[in-house]
Amino acid sequence: MSDTPLVTYKGNCHCGAFQFSFNTPEIKTTTTCNCSMCSKVRSIVAAVDMQAHTKIQTGYMWAAFRGDENFKILKGDESALTTYNFGKGLLTHKFCATCGTSILARQKDPSLSNGVSLLVNIRTVTDGIDFAALEPGFVFNGAAIGDPYQEPAHVPIPDGADTPENAVVYHGACHCGDVAYTMQNPGKITSAMECNCSICWRDAGVWVYPKTSYFTFRGVPDAVTEYTFGNGVTFHAFCKKCGVAMYERFLWEPFADKTAVSVRTIEGLKMADIEVEKWDGRTHKGLYVCPA
Repeated sequence: MSDTPLVTYKGNCHCGAFQFSFNTPEIKTTTTCNCSMCSKVRSIVAAVDMQAHTKIQTGYMWAAFRGDENFKILKGDESALTTYNFGKGLLTHKFCATCGTSILARQKDPSLSNGVSLLVNIRTVTDGIDFAALEPGFVFNGAAIGDPYQEPAHVPIPDGADTPENAVVYHGACHCGDVAYTMQNPGKITSAMECNCSICWRDAGVWVYPKTSYFTFRGVPDAVTEYTFGNGVTFHAFCKKCGVAMYERFLWEPFADKTAVSVRTIEGLKMADIEVEKWDGRTHKGLYVCPA
């Protein structure tokens, strides 16, 4: 048994309905996964084998556990979380139905993942992890498991739609396909904004801000939940079924006529091909405090 000391981390969904703690060696490394779900949310993995304290091959921005003995629910009920499965249904993703925060996942057959049965999203941890200093680790080839992912059907552009000059058409969708859009962007997307505020960080938000009139949506508003907090002038929308963060809607200038969409949901767009600008929303919007 390793003598590596354990660190207690506390996490929560953004609205605070589900809160928990977990014990693990200090999280210093990350691993990425290229499966269809991780590609939609672009999460990073901090994977820890709780028996041998070695990195394992897994997906998302997770801390990984063999069993629940180092995981404790402090508030809320896991059964109240929304569950989502896809493919062979081997991994059940769970997210908060109110704020959309991806919280954890359960492995149906731990023997397929080196004994790991529980994955906890470390994006939910507010303090104690130096994310900027995390070292890159193993890239898990989740895309090679099961049948290739099929992108959801495209949303047709209606006659008379507002079309900007030099329009470039982009298609986007959540993972399950209940929510999708076609965007006529004024030119090729070459840059996007990454925000580290309390909600965008949990959603892995990297955004572009075209005019709302350039979009045609499917599944809005019926298939989305819009979550707001603070002064209630920005609404964060996620798919009710799979939990993927889709867009932001604004009631304030200069964004009232714009809709921000997560570039992670845009079909065929590679993050390596765009310049990602950083916005320190965490400082700008004040220090986040988990609701009691």
